[in-house]
Amino acid sequence: MIGRWRRANGDIAWPAFSLLIRASMSRLAYLLTLTPLESLRLLRRRLPVLRRGPDWTAVELLSSAKHGRGIRFVELLLRQEAIVRRQVPWTNLDFENRRVVEIGCGPLAGFGPLAIFRGAASFESAEPEWNAQLFAGEAVADRYLRILHADLVALYGPHMTFPEFSQALDERMTIHRMSFDQAPFNVPADIVLSQSCLEHVFPLAATVERLARIQTSETRFLHLVDFGNHYPTVHPFEGLYDQPPAEYIARRGQAINMLRKPDVAQLFAAQGIAAHVISARIVPGYPGPIHTWWRERYDDDALFTQLILIAGPKG
Repeated sequence: MIGRWRRANGDIAWPAFSLLIRASMSRLAYLLTLTPLESLRLLRRRLPVLRRGPDWTAVELLSSAKHGRGIRFVELLLRQEAIVRRQVPWTNLDFENRRVVEIGCGPLAGFGPLAIFRGAASFESAEPEWNAQLFAGEAVADRYLRILHADLVALYGPHMTFPEFSQALDERMTIHRMSFDQAPFNVPADIVLSQSCLEHVFPLAATVERLARIQTSETRFLHLVDFGNHYPTVHPFEGLYDQPPAEYIARRGQAINMLRKPDVAQLFAAQGIAAHVISARIVPGYPGPIHTWWRERYDDDALFTQLILIAGPKG
């Protein structure tokens, strides 16, 4: 079949077809590494009929390479603050007695347990898939929170016992099961965080406008945005630039909003949020053709910057 396709379309078209096959195999390999519910959640972003699928279960979450390691939020914060410090004056975030807000904390409360352990007065987030009953269950307590607490004690000292940690989570953490722009936050926030969330928001402008309303000029914030295709392809942008963004979204659903670094920076500036926009990973060498829609609007820096950190003020 491939031979017939090549003869019919010529050798010029063969590289594009080869890239298509390679990208499809990479995505299939990625799906095979996921648990069943992780695969369903990936599909739910692309197929509207599935968006009211079942909630997470503790077994699925705790067996997930992504969700099962609470200490990864400490690792992420350490890495990201180190990158920011190389570029601009920056004092590490101090959570003591601070009101902390996270955009889209995920099913296991994201940065919440870290913030509470380090003395946050409160932690709030908006997470459409939040399941309070699951988070309060024994499985999460024994296999996630207890291990995370032990790691936090090793890193930061014995700020609280595990029973005190559990009680503090109950009393000081609030997760709203709704979109960020609709959540009734206790404002103003002292610290606002997000981790690879803003690229999934439609429309992002409404969320940035909401950010401006819950912040003051003293609010410290750190957001990581991932502009890649969110597949484990050889190149993180593989398949993104072959067509205009509207066509990509029409084919694959509202998984990523296709905004680039200048677009996100402009949204923050438009709301009067003074932010440092720092490139945290640049990956040149796009393996396929780049559609003229992209070339007419973006330079190489915008096209090949995969990760940015949006940070401010310095503290």
